[in-house]
Amino acid sequence: MILFCEECGQRNSITLTPSLIENNNFTCQFCGFHSPFPFLDQDRQSTGSNPGITWEPRILRLGPETEHTEQQFQLIFKVNDIQTPELTLEPFQDYAHLIQVKKTAADSFTVIVQALGTESILQPGFNGTGLIYCEEQLMSWGTINISYEHQIEPAVKKEEPPKHSKKHAKASPQQEKKQQGQDENYEILHQQLSEYKTQLHQAKTTSYRLQKELSIRRQVMDNQDCGILFINLEQRIVYANPVFLKRTGYSLKAIQSKRIDQVIRLGGTDCTLKEAMKQSVHHQKWEGRAFLKDAIRQGNWQGEKEAESSEEKPSVISFKYSDGQEEGQEKGFICLLHLEDSLTASSPLKWGDQNSSSSGNHLSTELTHDALTGLVDRPSFQQYLEDSIHAAQEDDSRIGLVYVDLDHFKRINQIFGPGFGDKILCSVSTILQQCGQESGADLVARLSGDEFALILPPPSDKELAHKLAQKIMQRFRTPVNNESRAILIRPSIGYSMFPDDGETPLDVLRNADTAMEAAKSEGGNRICSWNSGMKIQAAQSLYLENDLRQAVADDALINFYQPQINLVDGSICGMEALARWIHPVKGLISPAAFIPIAESTGLIEKLGIDLVRQACLQGKKWRDMGFRKFVMAVNISGRLLRRRDLFYQIMSCIESTGFPPNALEVEFTEGVLIENIDFTVELINKLRAEGIKLAIDDFGTGYSSLSYLQHLQVDKIKIDRSFITNVTTNNTDAAITLGIIAIAQNLRFKVIAEGIETEEHLFFLQKNKCHEGQGFLFSPPIPEKEMTGLLLRDCSVALNHKRMIDKFYSIKA
Repeated sequence: MILFCEECGQRNSITLTPSLIENNNFTCQFCGFHSPFPFLDQDRQSTGSNPGITWEPRILRLGPETEHTEQQFQLIFKVNDIQTPELTLEPFQDYAHLIQVKKTAADSFTVIVQALGTESILQPGFNGTGLIYCEEQLMSWGTINISYEHQIEPAVKKEEPPKHSKKHAKASPQQEKKQQGQDENYEILHQQLSEYKTQLHQAKTTSYRLQKELSIRRQVMDNQDCGILFINLEQRIVYANPVFLKRTGYSLKAIQSKRIDQVIRLGGTDCTLKEAMKQSVHHQKWEGRAFLKDAIRQGNWQGEKEAESSEEKPSVISFKYSDGQEEGQEKGFICLLHLEDSLTASSPLKWGDQNSSSSGNHLSTELTHDALTGLVDRPSFQQYLEDSIHAAQEDDSRIGLVYVDLDHFKRINQIFGPGFGDKILCSVSTILQQCGQESGADLVARLSGDEFALILPPPSDKELAHKLAQKIMQRFRTPVNNESRAILIRPSIGYSMFPDDGETPLDVLRNADTAMEAAKSEGGNRICSWNSGMKIQAAQSLYLENDLRQAVADDALINFYQPQINLVDGSICGMEALARWIHPVKGLISPAAFIPIAESTGLIEKLGIDLVRQACLQGKKWRDMGFRKFVMAVNISGRLLRRRDLFYQIMSCIESTGFPPNALEVEFTEGVLIENIDFTVELINKLRAEGIKLAIDDFGTGYSSLSYLQHLQVDKIKIDRSFITNVTTNNTDAAITLGIIAIAQNLRFKVIAEGIETEEHLFFLQKNKCHEGQGFLFSPPIPEKEMTGLLLRDCSVALNHKRMIDKFYSIKA
């Protein structure tokens, strides 16, 4: 095979020293043959044993028109001459460089022909062209003098390569001269061939062992729950694990030898892929965000165009440099891509020495843990759970499984970015490990983005599992501090027992997960134990969704109203409209049961606007009756807030009912409000221009930065009921409540507290100058007819509240 210059068409022929050539079959694979050079026999017969004839089986053109796209042939130049600094900077990666090198450094570099990660070293002093021989040919040509001399032949334009007849071709004077020196070089050549054969055998033995080690490592990579690529120093993909292939739609054959920049583009940074990988060499690792190029999207990873046209986040990527110092390792980069926003790369797989029988232990202790948190990963957790249950069956004992999920954790990633979310996950992992150790848990694992599990070994029971869940809940009542920010984490926890709640590992895990979901469906931040009725509840949830669809279509949902009280003079200053569903068979259904279904199914969009219109209509009726001193507060869900026509929908409700805009107060939850801050600011400005008042609901639970408040021109902040419930008994809740009141006062916002249920709650808030409040102490949410009667009676909520104010001041005096 002859390589030649595409620019000038000149070809160069050179014979090579066989001891420098390794037969690894890649050349025949590239040329499309099933065995090494099947045409050699024919060529050998045609040339006979005449060593002076140059063998030229075919010409391979290196250019963009090559048909071998799946196994792209590549020339990589390594400079031997240290005096040629312009060629020592980095490998050459395209064919234009081949032309330049041929012209500027004819005899100063070594050429390596590489495909699919394998290498064959050609002759030092090679000037850009040459022949490639296979092992069989080298072994059989024992009497041929393979010279170091270069043969420069005329440029080949349209002429066919010279053909050899079956007879001996007439040798040229130069060839005759070489043949005369054949005897003198025979012994040297024979020694070289013997050394080559020995080296080749050793290389094959080493290669077989390394292939076994590589197989072990790939099994480990294949069992990870994230996408993994191995990229060589030429930035070409050598291997991709099945998770990556499944999610992107690539086949292994299609992606091998592709450059990494053909598959991935970095996002949110000016750093190029090449720079990112260089940084991973100097700084151990590099992390960022990435889009996939031209992927056939099969899973949750975002293709580049798809991600740019949606609100979803790009995949998270990290690089780590492998220095290849350990035997069997290749120099290159390990690349991790994660499926979920909350998952990011931190410490990619570290391949250690696996040459001894201890390699299996090395893999089990180092490669079965989550790269970010260091906790046991899901596959290892499932195996450990299976082993634990098997041991419990033999001992006739019980084990417990506690399942923890972080409520609304996605908001942290959306607001602060996945890097900050990762640090929170690490802090959460530390807390869970501490709780597990104190409670005797056998194992703590990270199952997915923000889901964790703990195993309680025998002897265990539901009381121990519940105590562990309570300990975790108590620890999370204190905010998690990170980068000068205090983030309040609210977990939902479910637990199940073996064998009481399941006889197989799958049953125990699924039932604990079901219990956790039940805790979330009840509002989150609580503990649920699995019971057999939860299966029935799951079926009932499906039926409830079908009934809800019909109810929304029939406008069957209504508003209940809860008064908001001025804590200074006892007057009613507001009325909050709260959605209620009176089922024709089941009666009154809690919002905690149907609102999540409405959100997940999209029914909330129609339902939300219908209830705003209904509240405006009722507010207009009360104003016509003379009750004009309070505002009507309505809630806007996160999904509804994402609608670009929300402003026009609200104005339509106002105009169609005749309700004055300055008597309407729109409430947004904190986390949802700042998901898209630019759109939110624009919407708020439009609503305020119409005189509509604005409030931030559930303040303190949305993980927002206080710097956002200066951009949000709101009128009121609502303290979430979760802080008020224990405000008189829990110092942390009291401190958070006082902090929110201080912030509101300094920013000249009104502040209102939800969930006032006792006089102690009321006295605490009055003492600390909270402006307004609402809760069962004054009145539960009630239908509009009952609220109208309450407003008309002299013994109103305001009068009852006035007595409590008098009592407070008498105690204070």
